[in-house]
Amino acid sequence: METIEPDELQGWLAALDQNLALWIDCLPRTLFCLDADGHPVGYAMWSLDGDTATLVSISVLGSRRRQGLGRLLLEAFEQQASPSGARVVELGVHRSNQADLLYRGTGYETTGQDGEYVLFSKTLKAS
Repeated sequence: METIEPDELQGWLAALDQNLALWIDCLPRTLFCLDADGHPVGYAMWSLDGDTATLVSISVLGSRRRQGLGRLLLEAFEQQASPSGARVVELGVHRSNQADLLYRGTGYETTGQDGEYVLFSKTLKAS
């Protein structure tokens, strides 16, 4: 977390006990984006519940943002979720996070709020 999301480290540590089981369950469904030297520059972690895939966490190193890597990770998430049986993908993003522009730009629609988080959903095209 220190390497991938250093600005969010304290928040992650505060929620560690609450999220540890979820993260472990999501390890088989974690995608990594590597640079040319094989160093991680981003990741996307997701879960599956019935026909709904939830993007649990997505992040790109600050120095590598605005280069299309988040979009690639989001597309990879959707491409893996569909053959896994997902018909719908969903996510939540803190209302101050500019990533909401990425989600809106890739077809996600706002479905509500959960505290400080804006919820998004997208129906996947049938394969």
